[in-house]
Amino acid sequence: MSYKFKKWKGRLILSMSLYLLGYANFAVAHEPIFGTGPHTIYKDGVGLELKYEREQSQHGYEQALHLHATYGLTADWAVAVEVPQVKKIEENQNASGTGDVMLQTKWRFYRRDYAEGRQDQVALLAAVKFPTGDTDSEPSLGSGSTDTIIGFTVGRESRTLYYFADLRYRINGENDKKASLTLKKGNAWLYGASFGFRPWLSEYWEPDMVFLMELFGKQQAKATLKNKALENTGGHTTFVGPSFLWSYKNWMVTGGVSVPVMQNLNGEQEKQQYQFALGIELHL
Repeated sequence: MSYKFKKWKGRLILSMSLYLLGYANFAVAHEPIFGTGPHTIYKDGVGLELKYEREQSQHGYEQALHLHATYGLTADWAVAVEVPQVKKIEENQNASGTGDVMLQTKWRFYRRDYAEGRQDQVALLAAVKFPTGDTDSEPSLGSGSTDTIIGFTVGRESRTLYYFADLRYRINGENDKKASLTLKKGNAWLYGASFGFRPWLSEYWEPDMVFLMELFGKQQAKATLKNKALENTGGHTTFVGPSFLWSYKNWMVTGGVSVPVMQNLNGEQEKQQYQFALGIELHL
């Protein structure tokens, strides 16, 4: 067998594997629902997502409808904007309206494709959240601060198995709308790890289902008021729960539910009971 034939054969196997994996006609990305993954969108591609989220606590809840739009500057660099419509209920108080708008970017600096249909990816990400939500309402719809998030995410995918992990650091600013309070939420580490599987194989033109088991959490420092730490703030929470991704060509429906397995909170704070998410995505 000649060298040229072996080289051609190897390329053919790689191309077919990637096609079966879904990247030759890639339309939607399989990523965690409650965390993040390393996928970007193709150059000049547009991704639209409408996602409903609800966080239930002991004496109230917060729910939001997020409109998320992504644009691919290159095949490895994407930018996005997220606008939430929020409703909060805390005991006898309730408020609704636009929440804090967030700008995001993701740069995938490593991608390797294997002949057997496996793919490894690593990406850096950053986001800035602006104080667009109403802080005069009770409860407040926004934090009143400009916050920054930086981090990285990794992923390994095959035809049947998925692995994801991410680590991010959130730097919270002071309340810009009520500067006299000099209130600042504590900075936080955000982390996540997910394992997924595809129970049956399908072609691109057929419906596809992937299930994930997700673990994610937050370690947050105490908030400060006039540079003095507030006792009943901050702490460590960890959630675990299942999620699913059902896709058909360039459409995807996602959903999941998670419950706290650890809530090590400082002082006396209201504990969360569960989180729920349901969304729909379209890539153009």
